Amino acid sequence: MKTIEYYVREVYGNRLEYVNNEGDADVIRQLTGKRTVNGKVRELIRDLSGGLVDFKQILPPSQVR
Repeated sequence: MKTIEYYVREVYGNRLEYVNNEGDADVIRQLTGKRTVNGKVRELIRDLSGGLVDFKQILPPSQVR
């Protein structure tokens, strides 16, 4: 099983979710054409992988000490 970590940033009142690992982010960007993910994209990737990919929300890099 693979766990993809993502973090949330609020930008001008919009909730944007970014994948933390650059390699994973590049693959998702190639699949979706977007730099961010959302609940629907996470659900579809989980379904396509047969449950082998899971997502975990983490703190944004700027808030990690």
